[in-house]
Amino acid sequence: MNWAIISLIGLIIIIVIANVKNINVGIVGLAMAFFIGTMGGMKLKDIYNSFNLQIFLRMMGMQVLIVIARNNGTLNIVGNLVLKAAKGKAIRLLPIILYFGIGVASWFQLGLSNVLTPLIFAMAFELGFKDPFKLGFVTFFTMFAWGISPYSMQGLNIAAYAEEQGYVLNLWHGAFNMALMGTVLFIALYLYHGWHKMEPISLKEREQVKLGQDQILTLIGFVTFIICNLFLKIDMMVTPICAGVVLLCLGCGDPDKVVRGIPWSTLIMIGGMTVYVGVISGFGGVELISTGIAAVANRTIAPAVMTMICGVMSLFSSGNGVVIPTMSATISSLAESIPGLNISTMFWAVVIGANATAISPMSTIGANSMAYYSACYSPTEKENKKSFNKLFLYAGLFLVWASVASSLGIVSIFK
Repeated sequence: MNWAIISLIGLIIIIVIANVKNINVGIVGLAMAFFIGTMGGMKLKDIYNSFNLQIFLRMMGMQVLIVIARNNGTLNIVGNLVLKAAKGKAIRLLPIILYFGIGVASWFQLGLSNVLTPLIFAMAFELGFKDPFKLGFVTFFTMFAWGISPYSMQGLNIAAYAEEQGYVLNLWHGAFNMALMGTVLFIALYLYHGWHKMEPISLKEREQVKLGQDQILTLIGFVTFIICNLFLKIDMMVTPICAGVVLLCLGCGDPDKVVRGIPWSTLIMIGGMTVYVGVISGFGGVELISTGIAAVANRTIAPAVMTMICGVMSLFSSGNGVVIPTMSATISSLAESIPGLNISTMFWAVVIGANATAISPMSTIGANSMAYYSACYSPTEKENKKSFNKLFLYAGLFLVWASVASSLGIVSIFK
């Protein structure tokens, strides 16, 4: 019995069960890992040793710091500063300020996207836009254009996956490449929605949160985290959790609310799927995928093929939790099968493909966008279906652009 093929079929079953039954994909993945792993003769120790504790702790530490900042109003203050800069005659600059503001914040894992995304859809409704994506399109590029940096969770994750295979990635190269590709799409939609012709609109005032001691201390915590990582080279899993505990001791947040506010479902999703990816690798499923890609690709088109495969997978599943850990694990084997293959380009192709279709309504960003749209607009079934289809169309267009960019080498301009 070919357990490599069975393990890959198991991955499809995981995605189907998680979506149809609305079960956390990490829980399903963990269960499938133990079921297929033990049936195939793997030892339990080998199965649970696939759990990547470093990635889990890095994500948890950053979420503690972000939840504190969100709960005590620090992130709202930062968001207000961004919004105030785009009032009155500066309305044409609103998407641009939001795009670059959220983008730079994403580079440093400051979580502005989570705070501003529902507000952006609410603003679109208040401005009288019948199409919520006239302004909401800005949120589509948070992960696609700005998901990679030495400080972002996704950047650290892909670097860790590369290190497991013996490669070192320059995350700033990936950051600049993805920002370039995403900005091209942003400009296209900016012009498509006619923001360059927008007349001044009076924006309603948001409730202002005053900058107090808690907010100042929280900002100091973020600055300390950045300095410790940038200059002292302290690992990502150390500084945020320590800064978070100090802030809680100083009364800058409610410990119970912080624990409840941590997105445990996301942590479970990524943790469970890293275990299942270990099972796939143990049975040779990774090598089977790489052999299939190598059979149809050479070093020129391999990045485009990888981007397309990852993009299609991400249409229906989590890029972070499923696509990136699964497909990045194939790269070392591909490098052995395809002489002259650019390793870093292939890792960026995985990330770009996974993020290009994240706006699919069946993926994370797209699903959130649909939820915020529904909450603000209370659409009819017909309107809801129209928006659903529009997101699928956007995802398809973005994937085409990402694949073309990969084939032309745009994903590795900065290297």
